[in-house]
Amino acid sequence: MASPKKKLTVADLLKLKGKRQIVLTTAFDEWTARAAEEAGVDMIVAWGNDLASSKFVIENVRRGAPNTLIGSGLPHPAYASIEDALKLAGEIRAAGTDIIYCSGLVPDKFAGLARQNYPCCGHVGYLPVNNTWYGGPRAVGKTAEEAKKVYDDVMALEAAGCIAIEMEVVPEKVAAEIAKRTKMLIFSMGSGPGCDGQFIFAEDIVGSNTGHFPRHSVTYANLYKDAVAALTKYREAVHSGAYPETKHNIKIKDEEFAKFMESIKDKLPIELPSRPFKPRAKKLTVADLL
Repeated sequence: MASPKKKLTVADLLKLKGKRQIVLTTAFDEWTARAAEEAGVDMIVAWGNDLASSKFVIENVRRGAPNTLIGSGLPHPAYASIEDALKLAGEIRAAGTDIIYCSGLVPDKFAGLARQNYPCCGHVGYLPVNNTWYGGPRAVGKTAEEAKKVYDDVMALEAAGCIAIEMEVVPEKVAAEIAKRTKMLIFSMGSGPGCDGQFIFAEDIVGSNTGHFPRHSVTYANLYKDAVAALTKYREAVHSGAYPETKHNIKIKDEEFAKFMESIKDKLPIELPSRPFKPRAKKLTVADLL
């Protein structure tokens, strides 16, 4: 049996700058987290829609990946004040997160967290939470002015005490030059190989995504297609009578079954109308099932 994976510490992670690429992905359930840990992923990013769902997700991911760093975002109420940010950071750290991972949190809020020794990861470039300001999803930093703004944002977050930055869809040359000028780790989401690590959503990697695949994504499996095929075979087996087989069924001794039948002898089987099954394209109702 393989030895358990040694969990990286934040100190270990920082020492990897300039040594090798750091590998990040997402997980929102125990199964995906376990797969990521077994695959040797360095860091898992996990979050929910609010504090309760974030804690639920983090706890499940931690069960699946006890020896992998977890980064998790603060819910939006954290943006109101540093006091709120500290309270929520404490709660998600207690749930199992290692690094406070935020999109849209301004530097002064990070500074308050950093002073309390919370390892923080910021977010620059394209921020989905600010999508409307960009006129929709797009690369950020393709003009000198925008590129300088990305650089300034990175420097502000470094000054605030962040240990890392996710840089999303920034031109690779710009990202590489910025990465050379900061002691922080720069995690690329579509920002090229010159950063310190690469971050892609697990649903894109394994092919469970049923929506848009971003340009920077890569897919090595097709779990959605495999799931549809498997569930189709199951439905067909049920309708044909191929499932369940004898090996799937629970037996009862003949004498016990005879006693049971004796106990219900006055209860006759109900008569069902004879209706051929017709496959339906629309959603079945309760009336349809009956």
